[in-house]
Amino acid sequence: MRRNVAGLVVVFVGAAVVQLATSNTYLRYVKPGMRWMLLAAGAILIVLAVADVLADTRKKPGDARADDGHGHGHLLPRAAWLLVVPIFALLVVDPPALGADAAQRQSPVAAKPIAPKGNSFLAQSADSTAPVPLAVRDYAVWAVWEKESMKGRNFQLTGFVTPGKNGTWYVSRIGLTCCVADGTAFMVEARGQTSPPKNQWVTVTGQWAEPTKRADGDVAALTITGVQNVTPPANQYE
Repeated sequence: MRRNVAGLVVVFVGAAVVQLATSNTYLRYVKPGMRWMLLAAGAILIVLAVADVLADTRKKPGDARADDGHGHGHLLPRAAWLLVVPIFALLVVDPPALGADAAQRQSPVAAKPIAPKGNSFLAQSADSTAPVPLAVRDYAVWAVWEKESMKGRNFQLTGFVTPGKNGTWYVSRIGLTCCVADGTAFMVEARGQTSPPKNQWVTVTGQWAEPTKRADGDVAALTITGVQNVTPPANQYE
């Protein structure tokens, strides 16, 4: 592979990264705040590759640095062509965000928070009968570790359906710290309603329920009073 061709490949890689960052596709891999990092990385790849190609084409034919005496001065290992693979993968394959299959491989037990949140998140809703919209990851933690502030309250959660054992099912979301490699499933056991299809996105309303006790900890639960199928959000992670 000649250096100018290798540079062109790197340009394609940088362009693919920029394309991911300028569309919502990048949200399937990383948190929203990392968009600017992807844009910067893609732009740097493009600029460096173009600069390298221009510098290589301007070399004089007799430049000793351009040839090692065996006609290989402009060649790179054939393995460099493997850089083309991720480009075609991004163009051809459209992988979905992590869903029920990933959640089923994890425990529905939410870890104890380092610092209690308190019930300040309920202050905006003076009417205790009105459903309070809440992130699944927040409910999964607070419903177990802050029972007193949750009892008797109604909540609204949006997530995908994860089937459990013996007919149980969960409203789930994947939480990210950085990227999908560290994705953690947050799951809330849904009671009182038949399970929708696996991976179906739903918005459920219901009342706080006593957590389910397991050997490895307690699992948040919600007594469902209403289920509505919804379209997956652009950012499916929390």
